[in-house]
Amino acid sequence: MHKISRQKTVEGTRIPGIINNMQYFYINLDVYEDGMINCWELVDLEGLKEKLEIGWLVPSIPHGENISIHGLGEYEIITGSWNYNKNSYYEYIKETIERLNPNLSNIYTISEEEKKLLEQRRISYSPEAKDFYVKSELFYQTVNGNGFPIFMRHESCCYLANLVVYQDGCVKVYHSGRELDYEIEEVQEMFHDGTFLTEFKTPTKIIIDDFAEVTLGKAIYYTDPEEKYKELLDIHSKLNGKKTSLEKCREAYYSYLEYPSDYAREKLKELYELIPEHERMYLGDMDSKDADYIRIIYYPEDKREV
Repeated sequence: MHKISRQKTVEGTRIPGIINNMQYFYINLDVYEDGMINCWELVDLEGLKEKLEIGWLVPSIPHGENISIHGLGEYEIITGSWNYNKNSYYEYIKETIERLNPNLSNIYTISEEEKKLLEQRRISYSPEAKDFYVKSELFYQTVNGNGFPIFMRHESCCYLANLVVYQDGCVKVYHSGRELDYEIEEVQEMFHDGTFLTEFKTPTKIIIDDFAEVTLGKAIYYTDPEEKYKELLDIHSKLNGKKTSLEKCREAYYSYLEYPSDYAREKLKELYELIPEHERMYLGDMDSKDADYIRIIYYPEDKREV
């Protein structure tokens, strides 16, 4: 049989969620208009119930536990006021789907046959959502973006927000139902003046949309705000088809291996230090990470075993 396939764009939105997988991970729970939800696995409403029942997806974290936020840090939860229990959180997600799709038309249900096929093939789907905004309803012109969670001080409060940069240089911050607009040129200072932050000197109350208000203590680890700004610039470069700092550094690494010299090593060092620190591990594979880059740049007298 001659096989073909097609792709369909399904729109949705993001709401706060927590994955309980040996520790607690904050996630953007992707909710789609066709009734599918991504909680590190794409599930339908029945699958969502199962994830809530087994405690994989949870609406709260006990006091004294830590919360890990990818690319941002890990923080102790001193106290927390959580607005949902297991049942009301499920209803909240259903209501989100209804806002996206008021008539609940074309709601997708994963059939038993599809579940069996996925099990046989030993695969599960967790598609990466794409940020976008609508520039014009005429011809439905959209602009793609990407971003990350970050803490933001705004109007005397501190929020866990989503910071998204778009291909055209527009930057939007989403928190608590609000949408704040900036240009990429003006946000650099916001990383320097404490508007965007990644750690707290004293216990700080954080508002997470209408999901929770938590008081976070000292960070177990955190990413420096300057490194997050570098990441934002890399995201913008990638959206525009330009090479990221990581890609430039990797090219310099292979160039050094082919033609080693002091000049090539200094160039490699320069490009390596432009990469956000928390992303340097992705230069190599899961085992080597950036070890060989460090050896060449900082310990050139050490020879690599081959």
